[in-house]
Amino acid sequence: MNLSAPLPLVLLLFLSPASSQTVNPSVEDLTNRNSDFATRLYRVVASRTDENVFLSPFTLSAGLMALLSASNGPTQDQLLQGLTLTGLDPQTLPGNLFQTLRTIVLQGGGNLQQGVAILPAQGFQLSPSYLDLVQTKFGGHAENLVYTAPQEAVDIINRWVQQQTSDQVRELVTNLDPQTQLLLATAASYQTQFTPYFNASLSQDERFYVDKYHVVMVTMMFRADKYFLAYDLVDPTKK
Repeated sequence: MNLSAPLPLVLLLFLSPASSQTVNPSVEDLTNRNSDFATRLYRVVASRTDENVFLSPFTLSAGLMALLSASNGPTQDQLLQGLTLTGLDPQTLPGNLFQTLRTIVLQGGGNLQQGVAILPAQGFQLSPSYLDLVQTKFGGHAENLVYTAPQEAVDIINRWVQQQTSDQVRELVTNLDPQTQLLLATAASYQTQFTPYFNASLSQDERFYVDKYHVVMVTMMFRADKYFLAYDLVDPTKK
């Protein structure tokens, strides 16, 4: 199985409970909704580019859930719709969904390092109840930054993300608008074993298509077996 085909490279973190365990129906519902969100997100991104696509729905879900907690009215309704969570109680969702996704990752034998940060400008006041929610339900970090000194703020944010991911993610932002009043940052690093396993001794250098015009040689994993193949018939990129 050659993973270097000249098609968009898609890396999606789909989360599903282990089939060998009895699954709570509400947990299964949340994971299915998150997978649907991830699929719709891919369709939108892939329809706008023919380059490789790298997505982390878990990280984006965490950030949007933290944003959902501070919203109400039409904004909250739109976030619920976008996350495929319409009909669920927004008051209980933040902790439930975030902890459910996190637990599934860890139960699958993976190593997950993640963080959520609320970063208001100096003098910008946030509701104490909202700060408490982010810190208790997301393990979030809150810190006021001086965005009028953009490089200083960039350095602080990037140091934070390095600490949260053990240096697996080193640069979250490169520049900031000096007029920024509030920034919500999320980051995650996830390591797990492939199932089925790849034999490292079978790896070999092959072409990887960065885009239509650039090709590089990288080490590819190979494994001969029978695999299920599915097509997304409503993917706009296949029309």
